[in-house]
Amino acid sequence: MTRYDKGSFYERQLKAMLEQKGFFVVRAAGSGVAGDAPDLIVLRSGKKFGVECKAWKESLFLDKPTVVAYREWEKTTGMPVYLAWKKPRKEWRFFSMVALRETKRGFAVGEKDYEAGMFFEDLLK
Repeated sequence: MTRYDKGSFYERQLKAMLEQKGFFVVRAAGSGVAGDAPDLIVLRSGKKFGVECKAWKESLFLDKPTVVAYREWEKTTGMPVYLAWKKPRKEWRFFSMVALRETKRGFAVGEKDYEAGMFFEDLLK
């Protein structure tokens, strides 16, 4: 399974989980390639947000232009963007863009941060 296949598998998994909770979810075409829109656009009356999905064993890293693009997307749409992290054999955890730790080359969420991430049910509130 390629990295792309693995990523799209987990995007589809999270999409299905959100749809089961009554959300309308769109996978953004070319997300991750252009880097200017999150992977999933999630909509329901009174609750709207974007999700950038990552299935990764260790710490996550996003470059500065990507985070700047997501923050612009938040301003333009009025919808927050969350980073969704799926570790092997663990549940999804979610992080707001402001929760990312700035580094010299970008933004990171470390392995220790994983436990502090929001649970799936918290994201839906």
